[in-house]
Amino acid sequence: MNMITRRNLLLTALVAAIATCALASEPVDCFYAARATKKDSQGEITRHQRCAAVQPDGSIRILPRHLRALDFGSDGLATLVIEKGRWFYVKRNGRSLEVLPFDNGGDNFAEGLVRGRRNGKIAFFDRSFRMLIPPTYDFAWPLEGGLAQVCSGCKEVSEGEHHPMTGGLWGYIDRRGNEIVPVKFSRDEAARRKEQIPRK
Repeated sequence: MNMITRRNLLLTALVAAIATCALASEPVDCFYAARATKKDSQGEITRHQRCAAVQPDGSIRILPRHLRALDFGSDGLATLVIEKGRWFYVKRNGRSLEVLPFDNGGDNFAEGLVRGRRNGKIAFFDRSFRMLIPPTYDFAWPLEGGLAQVCSGCKEVSEGEHHPMTGGLWGYIDRRGNEIVPVKFSRDEAARRKEQIPRK
């Protein structure tokens, strides 16, 4: 490889690195509970300035000093929220998973799975952040008794503080994403058909 080719390769790599840096946004403020210290026996959720950078793919990179300050639970996860109510679970190594907002917080794990929105659809993830049910439906409720109610074509409506889902076709899936009650009924009819499933 001659000198000109090497210089061109280095120049190309430098331009790509600068472009990547330009795509990453400025750090944003976060809200999280800092781990308890000797001065503070219980961490409270407070605002922390410039704690994370939103990446071009929508994920976040938490700045190291804030990652060290997070209050991790016994499951090794901490919760953090950034602008526009985007909730994340965070691991000690900095990996994060954006989940649905639910009841003034991040979605709770139900039967080992948590919901997140991907490409406008709902997916389910386990505690290691592996996607176990791909994004297929417009909305899904958490698992309950091994089944989750799901819908296609439903819409969120605003009723004060509440945002119920209306319309569309409803059914139930199991924890593998199999349709146990086909997604082709009204919400009430899907619930009735679910009750007719023989108990194991």
